[in-house]
Amino acid sequence: MRKWWLHLMLLAAVAVAALGLTRLKFDTDILSMLPGDLPEVKGLKAHHRAFAREDEAILLVEGTGEESPSVAAKSLAEALQADGVVKEARWQPRWTAEPQGLAELLSYLWLNGDPEQAKALADRLSEANSRAAMEEIVENLATSLSGQDLAMQAHDPFGFLDHPAVADLLSASGGGGGAFESADGTSHLVFIDAPAEVHGYRQAEEWIGKIRASIAKWEQTEQGKGFKVGLTGEPVFSSEIGMAMEKDLSGSIGLTLTLIGLLFWWMQRRLMLLGGLIVTLCLVFAVALGVAGWIYGELSIMALSSAEILIGLATDYGLVICQEAKVAGHNKKVLLHASGKPVLCGAATTAVVFLALNLGGLPGMAQLGSIVAYGLVAAGLLMIAFYLPWVVKFGVNRAPAEDEAKWLPRRKKSWIFTGVLVAASLAVVVIMGMPGVEFDSKIMRPRNSLAMGSFERMQEKFPDRDSRLLRIVVEAEDDVTMLSRLSEAEQRLDRAKQEGVLEEATFPGGWWPDPARQELNRPILQEIAKQAPRLLAEADDIGFSEEGTGLGKMVLEILGKQGQGAFFPESPAAREVMQLFLHRDEKGGGLVIGTVIPKPEVEPMSEGYPRLRELNGNGIWLSGWSLFKPAISGLVKDDMVKMLLPMGLLLLGMMAVIFRRFRDVGYALLTMLVSILGMLAIMRLFGLKWNFVNLMATPLLLGTGIDYAIHVTLTLKRTGMCFKELWNGTGKALLFCGASNVIGFGSLIFSSSDALVSLGQVAVIGILFSMAVSIFLLPGWHARSPKM
Repeated sequence: MRKWWLHLMLLAAVAVAALGLTRLKFDTDILSMLPGDLPEVKGLKAHHRAFAREDEAILLVEGTGEESPSVAAKSLAEALQADGVVKEARWQPRWTAEPQGLAELLSYLWLNGDPEQAKALADRLSEANSRAAMEEIVENLATSLSGQDLAMQAHDPFGFLDHPAVADLLSASGGGGGAFESADGTSHLVFIDAPAEVHGYRQAEEWIGKIRASIAKWEQTEQGKGFKVGLTGEPVFSSEIGMAMEKDLSGSIGLTLTLIGLLFWWMQRRLMLLGGLIVTLCLVFAVALGVAGWIYGELSIMALSSAEILIGLATDYGLVICQEAKVAGHNKKVLLHASGKPVLCGAATTAVVFLALNLGGLPGMAQLGSIVAYGLVAAGLLMIAFYLPWVVKFGVNRAPAEDEAKWLPRRKKSWIFTGVLVAASLAVVVIMGMPGVEFDSKIMRPRNSLAMGSFERMQEKFPDRDSRLLRIVVEAEDDVTMLSRLSEAEQRLDRAKQEGVLEEATFPGGWWPDPARQELNRPILQEIAKQAPRLLAEADDIGFSEEGTGLGKMVLEILGKQGQGAFFPESPAAREVMQLFLHRDEKGGGLVIGTVIPKPEVEPMSEGYPRLRELNGNGIWLSGWSLFKPAISGLVKDDMVKMLLPMGLLLLGMMAVIFRRFRDVGYALLTMLVSILGMLAIMRLFGLKWNFVNLMATPLLLGTGIDYAIHVTLTLKRTGMCFKELWNGTGKALLFCGASNVIGFGSLIFSSSDALVSLGQVAVIGILFSMAVSIFLLPGWHARSPKM
């Protein structure tokens, strides 16, 4: 009765855990793979959060058709709107069609700017000085060679465009064109808004599918011939990554289960045993992902790979039970004695190793480690509680394994083979060097991504004015805090320029609403607005056309209507321009973006970079993918120490408890060292490099290596050093285990993420070495006078 209740309680626990599956979602943000406490990552996330919109995509139109790209972009925008697949398609800045919005923005900048600038404007437009100031503009029009200056001054007799913030705008928007057209005139951007809110990657995929269909139809028209259209933006990335994750989850897991099932059938030849294993694996899988659903809710692209890894590892325990049953017989107590301790100890040690990934700073790897650890604990318990009795019942009447252990070298030969392997591996490492290290952000990008290809092409056509340029992001939860941090940011930038850290810094401090400044500037600017009739008459008398005074007239009208209270632009045209520099929440707070160009001696990866990094802190962050490498390289070095040291001590303690002999512990450690040395040599021969993801495979390989060593050592002790019994039971089981783990990790090679591909490559090499050394060399190290 007691055992019946224990089984019922275990099933209830499985059911409760599995309910967490209903809470699982896919996190398609690749930044979620990175540690959120790094200043560089905070900057990237803040920048992404402010300027990446789920309902806005970007089209890059380029080609050499009969019409110019700008005309083609206009035609495409009209076609998309006619098809009803977009709410709005913008091929040029809004303010060109809505000058009222530009007037509102200029009014805001003067009202919100430095009071000294407002006083200078009032002095220039005073009755005594205004005519002379406008006549000077006319003289400049006659001598200026700059088309941009001519266009601006011809429409600005009052000097409203002569504001420092406008210079920032022209620099950020590619000379005032709103950065819609490339400098070489061969490319044009179109910004499109979804007809409704886009929630999740499935809706994004549906919308982007309609966009692609509409574009394909347009490309067949006369206006679209000769042009190529690329798509990028947040919804395009989201749909690509989300659908790739679904494909990975269904395709990779299906392939892994199929291959492992075929391998299991080849070794055991019992459909009932295979069926019981699949049911147990499904329960393990449900528990692992269900617990993850309760704890995390969202899974990153990296954590998703835990499924394949878990299948490969959990299958090991079922095979060990089946293979031991051939040797130990189908008496439940005897089989439990033979396989219970190795299975439970192996699950515990390997789970500890995967849990150690939480000690690192990579959230994706921490999720992966936790999910696999939960699954391994569940696998150990469920295999003993359910699958072992299943094997006893349905695995009877099988021919006992009688193969001779001719594949296992005895003591002398084992040490000779070990020496040859170590010598060859050392020779490769000494002559060719250790595998290289590459901490490049490209490893995080999706493979074969059309969105990434279009994004990179867009960067080529619309490059930053300096390759060293970085963003500086200021974030705050309310307007008061933002104003305080903006002041602090400007002080930091000024100090950094004085200390030789920065070559240049541009910061739009005057773009954020400042009620105190507006209160000081309002009476000054309202006094100017009262002079509108006189100023307009003077401009007309000097020779400015009605079109030339149109913008100034609208600015004067807006300034004249300003009442009390804080003013912030409302028009879409003004908001579109402001999005270049800031994102403000409706309730206050948000983000402001500036740019900096560091001196060469403090650039990322230089020795002086820590001086540049001091600009970070208290809601002020540097942002740029060029900062990824130094940030991640330092993190990985710290993580390896934080993970390997406590994990090593814990594993040593666990091995000491399990083996209770110093020599057995030493041989297990030697197994790991030989395996790692061989892995390093193979990586170097094939040109594989370490990165911040596959470096995390090292502790995983230590865990699997120890797992194999535990099974072999305990079997040798239990059988009195009988190689034949070892080979027919644990040896063949571990061969299958290694093969199943290779299949599990190897399936990552087909992943949509380069990061997971690199993890799979290194893991497969390491597992093969761990398996080979544990099965074929470790027994010989132990051997003295083995039984035949």
